[in-house]
Amino acid sequence: MERLTVFRRAELLGRLRWEVIQGGSLFLTYPQLLDGAVFAVLRPAALLDELAIRAIGGGAVLPIRVNSRNADLAGQLIAMLSTGFLFSSLPIPDEQCLWLQRELAVRADAEAAVAALAAEGPVGMADRLLAATGVLDTPLRRRTVARWADWLEAAERGLIEVSPLTPADYATAYAQRPAPRPEEMAGDDGRAVLAAWTGGDFDVNGMPSRSRLYESLDPLLHSGDPAARTDAQTLREAFDETYYRAIAASEGCMLGLTSPRRGVRRREAATLVEQTPVVTYPTRFELRLGLMSGEQWQRYTDDAADALARWWHRRDLAALQEVGDLLAERTKEPPAGAVDAVPVTRLQRMAQGARGVTAQMVAGGGMSLATSLLGQGTPGVFAAGAGGALAPVVVAAVAAGVTRLTDFRGRYDVIELPGILGRTA
Repeated sequence: MERLTVFRRAELLGRLRWEVIQGGSLFLTYPQLLDGAVFAVLRPAALLDELAIRAIGGGAVLPIRVNSRNADLAGQLIAMLSTGFLFSSLPIPDEQCLWLQRELAVRADAEAAVAALAAEGPVGMADRLLAATGVLDTPLRRRTVARWADWLEAAERGLIEVSPLTPADYATAYAQRPAPRPEEMAGDDGRAVLAAWTGGDFDVNGMPSRSRLYESLDPLLHSGDPAARTDAQTLREAFDETYYRAIAASEGCMLGLTSPRRGVRRREAATLVEQTPVVTYPTRFELRLGLMSGEQWQRYTDDAADALARWWHRRDLAALQEVGDLLAERTKEPPAGAVDAVPVTRLQRMAQGARGVTAQMVAGGGMSLATSLLGQGTPGVFAAGAGGALAPVVVAAVAAGVTRLTDFRGRYDVIELPGILGRTA
């Protein structure tokens, strides 16, 4: 929860704004909000001025939905603290996060928590439960509790939507992307953890437990054997993708995960789009979005409202192009950055949402950037949607005057869309 630089904050805000453009709203699991490094440094009151758009709730609410048990975010936080949840995005070493989990688990008393919640309130009780562990220093504990209080208040005031938990659809997740095969592991330790995962050894109430998997991977991640470390990273990424895919399938969301292809270079990436439609956005479009003031963001999304609606509801690629063209008109080229890496994002529509609008879900929790919402500052990649075959790839973001992707030396996103409402994009 360190103080963000202006540039870093613009990067994070730009990524969130791009997520809203892609999906119309942002769906978060409760750990992503309550244990997400990004939302630990961004205040809901500030985001209301910087992320809300008048096309959604008249601009009076954040385009964010979070799930929690019984649609009770405060109760969900206390349940996390009262059952030994692994808070993995705190700015402390992994070993200290595991220590905190163990101390919370030792003191776990769900029945007592229910009674204490009514007497103390969620904020006071959260502070007491954390303090009792002795793991966090006082300033960090107070900052953590204060930010939880901000988001609980936002939920209470209706600034974010809170929906009930829906059981994760692991059957669809495994059908879309099976777990790694034993022969893909580099060593016996990795194969042993894989066997435990696929054999159900990490299951709790019939569902795989990330906390149990992470604990089993911790010795491999800190092993002196490079093969063990590689296997641990592979298994963690594979499990995270399965976990979030299962949630996306059950919630009717598109999905975003850290890209296993983040090292793909320009020449290799160009082959992805040889026979696909290309939607061109200005270079460093996410940073352009993030550098907009709240007032500029409101004007931009107001003027793009019709195009955004056509993209959100009909997946009209021409509309997405209009949104990009307007961004190019309204913004200037940000400072130059690295040009070799090609971040890749794929969107996948698992199912139409109950409200008729499919939200964009981004990966977080136990993933990179200190287990934050966003991964290592780069977009992500996914597999096919529930329908199976993917529609053509859409490529976003090329520099002005560039007509061939092989000549482009900047960054761009690739979006893969399954058939939408019975047709392909």
